[in-house]
Amino acid sequence: MTDHHIHIGQFNEIYYDALELFELIESTQEKTGVTQIRYSSTSSCRDDAELRLVEEEIAYAQSYESEKLIAKPYLWFIPRYAEQGISVKNATSAFDYCGIKLHPAGQKWDEENEVHVKSLHQIFAWADDNAKSILIHCGSQKCDLPARFEKFFAEYTNARVVLAHSNPVMETALMVNRYKNVFCDTACIERKDLKKLLTLINDNSKILFGSDFPVTHYFSTHLFRKKYSMEEEYVKDCGMFKEFVDPETFFVASACEEA
Repeated sequence: MTDHHIHIGQFNEIYYDALELFELIESTQEKTGVTQIRYSSTSSCRDDAELRLVEEEIAYAQSYESEKLIAKPYLWFIPRYAEQGISVKNATSAFDYCGIKLHPAGQKWDEENEVHVKSLHQIFAWADDNAKSILIHCGSQKCDLPARFEKFFAEYTNARVVLAHSNPVMETALMVNRYKNVFCDTACIERKDLKKLLTLINDNSKILFGSDFPVTHYFSTHLFRKKYSMEEEYVKDCGMFKEFVDPETFFVASACEEA
């Protein structure tokens, strides 16, 4: 099973070490069945985020050696890079990224800004040319609704778009059903929303498993004062889906996986 939504790096006041997280995820495999992960650096959320520092984090993460767990990175591309004159081609040249992540609620992409628009076209064109994924954070705010970048879904049909969090569910299902190249993930989704999503989406193989770990642990312990360990949190994040689907048949071979 692939977990399409893992984080490393700085998240608020906590730094999540990539190798420690990967070791933890590998240690829980008998309980979770997760053998592959797709991860991105939350350090990209920092106001002083620099591509060089993020690349150092990715290089460190890529040093993880294991025959049991395959870890592939997303490049979290932010408007700041575009404003610094960093092209998507150059930004993606350092590693074999599985895709690019966009977080329109965290970073303000402005379609009235020519530099931002040019960069967005570069991002979707890169994914289109290389059959890569674009993971887009989605939510109920106007800035991060699932249809925010719909014109790009239609234009770059070889780019695999993943609507992270499947939120709001109705709008997510509309995009997934409308476009062959659009998928969604289950990161931080509530039980009632997952049940609804399963009934709304025509092809359930386009629903990808994602945990949002370890951000889930941060919220559980800091906001809701739960006493879960990191390991307990990850097993819980993965285990919820067994209530609704058989992960051995449902999430293993998703339509979004790279050839």
